[in-house]
Amino acid sequence: MSKKVTFFAVSATLLSVVAVGMAGMAWYQSWLNQPLDEISETAAIEIGDVASVAAKDSDVALDLTPIDEGGNTQITWRCGKVLAGTRHDYSGAWPRLAGRVLIDPQTRSLRAGELQIVVNAMRGHGDHPAPNAMINTVRDNEWFAPDHPMAVLTTQKTVVRADDELASFASAIDGWTHKLLCNLQLNGVERKMTIFARMQIDEQSLLLDATFPISRTAFKVAKRKGFEPPAEVDDEVLIDIRIHATPDPLAVVAELNRELVAQQAKNGQLTAQVKTLATRLNRIETGQAELQRELQALLAAGASAATVDASSLPDRFTDYVDYKNERGDDKILNLDYAAEFEMILIPGDAKRGIKPFYAQKTEVSWDMFRAWSYCTDVEDPIHAADLKDELLRPTPCYEDASRGHGFDGRAVLGVSRRNALAFCRHVSELTGRSYRLWTDDEWRYIAEATGGVPENPHEVAWLDGNCGEDEWGAKLTMPIAQKPANKFGLHDFWGNVAEWVMADEVFIRGGSYLVKKEDLSIDWKKTESQSIWNETYPNLPKSLWWYRDRFDMGFRLVCDPVNLPKEK
Repeated sequence: MSKKVTFFAVSATLLSVVAVGMAGMAWYQSWLNQPLDEISETAAIEIGDVASVAAKDSDVALDLTPIDEGGNTQITWRCGKVLAGTRHDYSGAWPRLAGRVLIDPQTRSLRAGELQIVVNAMRGHGDHPAPNAMINTVRDNEWFAPDHPMAVLTTQKTVVRADDELASFASAIDGWTHKLLCNLQLNGVERKMTIFARMQIDEQSLLLDATFPISRTAFKVAKRKGFEPPAEVDDEVLIDIRIHATPDPLAVVAELNRELVAQQAKNGQLTAQVKTLATRLNRIETGQAELQRELQALLAAGASAATVDASSLPDRFTDYVDYKNERGDDKILNLDYAAEFEMILIPGDAKRGIKPFYAQKTEVSWDMFRAWSYCTDVEDPIHAADLKDELLRPTPCYEDASRGHGFDGRAVLGVSRRNALAFCRHVSELTGRSYRLWTDDEWRYIAEATGGVPENPHEVAWLDGNCGEDEWGAKLTMPIAQKPANKFGLHDFWGNVAEWVMADEVFIRGGSYLVKKEDLSIDWKKTESQSIWNETYPNLPKSLWWYRDRFDMGFRLVCDPVNLPKEK
């Protein structure tokens, strides 16, 4: 009897310990993610002459605004500590900042720059964001003195990197091109600093990336109040700066739009409204595309008494996107070129209900797409705005639409299915033919008829493992039609950019340059997700046309065999 009592007593004790432990973990998690303390509003930051350097008439002045508000500048920090033998790394961002830079467009150089940061305004950032508890603790401990709420970083001189020159600290960004000689004022302390930056200056733009360390001790960022568990805290805090500044003639309109969205968002209904409207629009466009396909099929059936015989159709034909304004539209410019593309006959399979159709030899290229998407063929800006309002043309991409991959000879990427469908409609109107996206059944038919995923995918596909990389190691798409075509004559059916298909669900097929060969299969697909693919898109509603956090998707034109051009 005593053994049973002992057993139950021990069991009860263990259960109590486990319960206490679980409760403690739950409390700890809730403590880490406690609501962020509100901080008092600071006065508006005004930047006059940049770092006491007056602008010349030939200078271009660019304002620096926080990326959290749809701007062009982001400042983040990274630090860590060792607690109970375990290292913890954190990162955060400063979302309240303002600045200005002066660039010389003739020499493509930075004359001066000034950036002012509200140091107590912080939020989590990155893969390991600082928990709210840490940010609140930093504020409570007055790590940044209340009588010095602003940090100011100024630069008056830049030096081009000498051949084989090395940075003076290991954390400098890879591929840096310039040294910035700066002053940093923080916590009432002012120190000279050298920042090693990767910088590109054009006539009207500045791209700058830099990483540099600051010392807690040197800037007196080391105050503590009350009891805290003993820990080895890094003295070094790494600061990351990213700037992509260009003149914005629509800044006033954008600001009014942000204010309107902010007012709508206060009642908590904006997100739900946007989601509902986007879902309805997707259904309408999917239905419209399906009706168009069925209409063209009826036209084809009416053109001959029997089902279309693939043997009576040309093996291929060449078409083009008219950028010469051959149609004589008085609102369209003559850009003096025609973007040609080739369409190849896919015979179909009557037993599977796959009728003959034509598929583009390559993925849609920027040569075909760029002028249309940027509205550079539209002379009147009011007409361009009307086209965008009517969802006939995409609104501008938030950043460089090529995402650094380049435009020349490359496949279009980062576009939503809505964007691809709008372009299909545009080409259909130009040519009088039925251009569309292929259906999922058509895509799978081609995949199976060509033997599925090749035994050695790298021979025919650009994937993660054989695609290119930029100078910082980021994966890149490759020029179209560099790999052998499949047996139908289609290049890049697998890999390079994944391709949109038509189905009730919105997804891409075929894998991309971000997919490893062992992960590629005939069933590979990725379903569109605004919350993931556009998580960091700074405005609400999120873009209907472009993705900011995933951009390995493109598309290919498909054409039904109706009103075909004469063979060239």
